[in-house]
Amino acid sequence: MIDALKDLIRRPNFKPVRIFTNGGQRYDITHPDNFAFGKSELFYYFPKSDRSVHIPYRNIASVEEIAARTGK
Repeated sequence: MIDALKDLIRRPNFKPVRIFTNGGQRYDITHPDNFAFGKSELFYYFPKSDRSVHIPYRNIASVEEIAARTGK
């Protein structure tokens, strides 16, 4: 699962993804600067905020590609 997530996020033409956790939370990674991979967890930084969350890899239930927002 984590290797697939890394492949999705690190590809040259970044496309936003949504991460679902075992606890029911979801996080939209809409820009490649909004996250960082750690040894055992993903660090997610909320856009236009000082908030962040650490998501242990074992708590990631699924990942899906989402449509980019066009601002229209």
